[in-house]
Amino acid sequence: MVILNSNDINILDLPNEMLRTIFNKLNMIDVLYSLVDVNKRFDRLALDSLYVHHTDLIINRDDIQNSLAEIDILQRICSKILPRINDKTTKFTLEPLSVERILNIVDYPQLHSLSFVNFQPKILLQHLSDKTMKHLLENQITHITVDIKIENEKNASYK
Repeated sequence: MVILNSNDINILDLPNEMLRTIFNKLNMIDVLYSLVDVNKRFDRLALDSLYVHHTDLIINRDDIQNSLAEIDILQRICSKILPRINDKTTKFTLEPLSVERILNIVDYPQLHSLSFVNFQPKILLQHLSDKTMKHLLENQITHITVDIKIENEKNASYK
């Protein structure tokens, strides 16, 4: 029997199936931001169509100390990653701060579903009035889910 020293184990030694399981437990934006362009194997796993077909780009603000970090994360996702997965994405889950930037960066020919999370009604109306959004809603989107954030009340979700 071979006894492995804990210093001999590396994340790259794990099989793809285990790495996929780990990726699925993590926030998608963290995986895309942190692991894409690390190596070809991580790229293949993180950019796989089965992983990115539903692209959830909600930033966990508990993990971010300032808005500059959030802007940096979003900039990297928009410039380096979305152009590589735009033809694989069928659904986006987005929040108010990222909608325009994400939807205007590149075309998403397979996109048919949108989920909006933590939107105030006024902000949602502004985004729905956007030219790109109108085009998507008229020509591509077949399903939309909205999570309305109403001050001093619980969030309301509509489909």
